[in-house]
Amino acid sequence: MAVAKKAEGAAGGFLDKFKNLGKGFNHFREVWNELKKVHWPTRDQLLIYTGVVFVSVGIIALLIWVVDSSLTFVMNTLLGS
Repeated sequence: MAVAKKAEGAAGGFLDKFKNLGKGFNHFREVWNELKKVHWPTRDQLLIYTGVVFVSVGIIALLIWVVDSSLTFVMNTLLGS
């Protein structure tokens, strides 16, 4: 059974694009309101967190280097190169 398709005029199609524009502004307003609720860290907390991240990354990098060097030594010993 055929279903009748709604005829869309040139002006109607053009104006339909602007109906959703208000939803976009509403979305950004809601995002802004949620950002106001966020508990932002103080400068001192941020420096401590940054230091913890740098130290953690350094420790993990050192561990990976030790494991890589050890495995390289073992493989070179086994393969005799």
